[in-house]
Amino acid sequence: MSQDEGLLWELEQRRLISEVLIDYCHFVDRNDPEGLVSEVFCEDGRFELGSRHAVIGRPDLALMFARTLAAFSRTSHHVSNIKIDLTGPQTARSTAYVYAWHVTVNEGRRIDLWGRYHDRHSLTDKGWRIASRRLTVAGSDGWIDPPFELAERLQSPAKTPSPKITRLQ
Repeated sequence: MSQDEGLLWELEQRRLISEVLIDYCHFVDRNDPEGLVSEVFCEDGRFELGSRHAVIGRPDLALMFARTLAAFSRTSHHVSNIKIDLTGPQTARSTAYVYAWHVTVNEGRRIDLWGRYHDRHSLTDKGWRIASRRLTVAGSDGWIDPPFELAERLQSPAKTPSPKITRLQ
């Protein structure tokens, strides 16, 4: 493979993985758990619920998503700041920021969530799929006792001196 062919291959893989991240949002917002797990997750895919629990395999993932999505009458998920690391010809890792808007069925209460998806991907005979997903949360509004781990954020220094500010002419 020439250098140009290698670069083109890498760009195409990044595009295809980005499509999987977007497909996740599409299927969740359609309330289509079966489509979600078959088109987005590996057969033995997992969704980590914190650092000690996970739902593993398409059948259980479909049940988890059906149960979770049943609580909402409307959702709208958006991914951005997608960073993809191709770790091998058939494996990759990605991080994507997520903003998710929800309206609950029972109270009509709005729930907003800001966080990050941390994914491992595998290239299958059907294309790229999520092998493992972990959600960390930067914050939420309207979510009572959210069950997610907080997103990593370095601590600010104890003293933060002011920069010199120059007036421009």
